[in-house]
Amino acid sequence: MLRLDEGLAFVADDQTWRPPAWFERIAVVLVETTDPVNIGGVVRAMANTGFLQLRLVNPVAFTAWQIVGIAHYTQHIIDAARIYDALPAAVADANLVLGLTGKHQRVERNPVPFEAALARVAEAAQAGEQVALVFGREDYGLSNAMLDACHLVTTIPTNPAYPSLNLAQAALLVLYQLFMRAGGQNQAFRPPRRASPPATSALLEDLLADLARALEAVEFLKLRPRTATLRSLRVIVYRAHLSRREAGLLRAAAIEIRRYLHRRGLLGDVGPIGTQAHPGSPSPPPAPPAPPSSD
Repeated sequence: MLRLDEGLAFVADDQTWRPPAWFERIAVVLVETTDPVNIGGVVRAMANTGFLQLRLVNPVAFTAWQIVGIAHYTQHIIDAARIYDALPAAVADANLVLGLTGKHQRVERNPVPFEAALARVAEAAQAGEQVALVFGREDYGLSNAMLDACHLVTTIPTNPAYPSLNLAQAALLVLYQLFMRAGGQNQAFRPPRRASPPATSALLEDLLADLARALEAVEFLKLRPRTATLRSLRVIVYRAHLSRREAGLLRAAAIEIRRYLHRRGLLGDVGPIGTQAHPGSPSPPPAPPAPPSSD
């Protein structure tokens, strides 16, 4: 049964991955964002990874309509977002405040390598602590005064020759790492709408027989060793582990090749279909009479 809830807007059901409770204790804090597009990009990254707490410090003017236009189905995040006049107020309830900075700080801080910083974030949130992830302005990031409000700082590793990251990219890299720590990668592909059982050996023999006749009809085997070529095709078919529907589709294509050539007058007879050797298959056509002897 599909459920369109606030956390998973598309295909969530009782078997899909769901954000753990500790995600609710992690707030994404954007300081003095200058472009609504970047706010929308961060909101989209939050929805992609299952985070709901957004806090904005002196953001550029924006409307919910602008954000939803960039990040569809995220009204729940926008409606719950809080706006503050200063960073200390935005992180006042946090037990751990992690600042994301791309600068090599000369002022003494508590720098932590990226992976270790995210481990601290996950551990704190899982222990029931409130955590704030602080991202600075698009143009110069977090000022020294802003970093003073951060308990720890970290930098996302990038190419030193071009270290600058877009705000939404930076947020996604951080949130995705936390998402993976919560088992987000352990998701099965959705099953097909119509399941098809594996093809039987009899069906595969029919397929190989029809494929061989189609190749003969287009003279594919004329300049190739017939036995070796057909054996290679058999190995390929076995390796593919075809479903009944897939094998039937390939059979239909092979049969239609001969029917097309027959309609165009390029093949005298379509010939037999499949091996005609297992129960339920049509009987093969009678063999033509032998030509009279010249003796």
